[in-house]
Amino acid sequence: MNAVVAGNLAPEICARVARLVPANEMVCVALSGGLDSTVLLDVLAENMDHNGHPVSAVHVNHNLSPNAGKWVKFCERLCANAGVPLVVEEIRVDGQTPDGLEAAARIARYAVFSARPERYVALAHHLDDQAETVLLQLLRGTGLKGIAAMPEIRELRGSGVNVIRPLLDYPRAVLEAYAQERGLRWIEDESNASTRHDRNYLRHDVLPLLDKRFPGWRDAMSRFARHAGSANDLLEQLAATDGVPQRAGDALPIRDLPEERRANALRTFLSRNAVAMPSEVRLTEMLRQFWGARDDARVRIDHAGVSLVRYKGEIHIERNLASGGPWRVDWTLESAVDLGGERGVIEFEEVVGDGIRAEAVDGGEWYFAPRSGGESIRLGGAERPTKSLKNLFQELEVPIWQREKLPLLFHDGRLVWVPGIGIASEYACQPGQDGFRPSWRVAGKAPLC
Repeated sequence: MNAVVAGNLAPEICARVARLVPANEMVCVALSGGLDSTVLLDVLAENMDHNGHPVSAVHVNHNLSPNAGKWVKFCERLCANAGVPLVVEEIRVDGQTPDGLEAAARIARYAVFSARPERYVALAHHLDDQAETVLLQLLRGTGLKGIAAMPEIRELRGSGVNVIRPLLDYPRAVLEAYAQERGLRWIEDESNASTRHDRNYLRHDVLPLLDKRFPGWRDAMSRFARHAGSANDLLEQLAATDGVPQRAGDALPIRDLPEERRANALRTFLSRNAVAMPSEVRLTEMLRQFWGARDDARVRIDHAGVSLVRYKGEIHIERNLASGGPWRVDWTLESAVDLGGERGVIEFEEVVGDGIRAEAVDGGEWYFAPRSGGESIRLGGAERPTKSLKNLFQELEVPIWQREKLPLLFHDGRLVWVPGIGIASEYACQPGQDGFRPSWRVAGKAPLC
């Protein structure tokens, strides 16, 4: 059976990719050099370029194996022989993170995928991977979203890059049959033999027992994952009805909801903001504090590297952008200024009739810095009064915890721009004048202009 399916593999996979990826879009293969990604590269390189989908590849070197250098060279030869351009990305993985080495490597790897110029990155996950993932998530007691496992296509939040998985319906045995039929060579990761990691323990010690008693368990797990995904979609729709915003960075309104719907709303809100799920006990305590507080109360809960804050009947997510004391970053007319750490990036767009007047930026010292106290600014024209930044924050109801985190733009010590509030009138563009419109971007938050 595998030989028959293997013979049909290439046209079926190409049809799937053509369905998932718009015409003329390049597809980047995430190439480890193992069996699965080698088969995927071979199928796409051999067929897709003729079908209007140019193929490239990226190899992520985690620097975790003593053979990592050999894997890089193998992938370079493989792509050279296939006529596929390859980029090798070197990363360092923090193995001391609470989530463990596997999770840290995955996060770093997906960060590479998110930064790719291609809009579609093809991953070689197959049916066995899907089934193992579902089983692992069940053993960990995860919710429906985790059990739904890996979708065929998913956008990496905020990057514009989509990962696609065209091999999800095919077991590893079919891929191996195809590779043997094509005479392909691949590398074996020596860490796959160790049962120290949960997935390898299942693969080597548990799943062979399931194969003997329940030979169709992989297909059953895959069907279960699809059912869980459909159920999760319904919960997502219910969450939207209950006020959960679609866009990351927007606040969650606290509405009078039944207890289970409160829990679903908070879980969905955390997921859309890429915040790790709390335990059931932790989630129950969050719900008690947020929904049980007085209307005028301010509640702050630190969780998974962020702060959840109840303010004026809404739950906000703050990314803990602590200034760490005084700091300063100069602006010398770059189109983008990285403020360092987790402070985000300031981007400047050249416009007409808006932003900071272009002729005003000639000369003097321009720099970003945090609030230190005593700043003032005049907005909206010479006839308007100058106001202290403190009073403006109060008038505009800027949450207290956000005030110290805003990056302010100064010129020779004078306050020029406050994100989300405005530009000093003496620096603001008039109609017809060239200008630079600034915006502040932080991961997981909507930009502020």
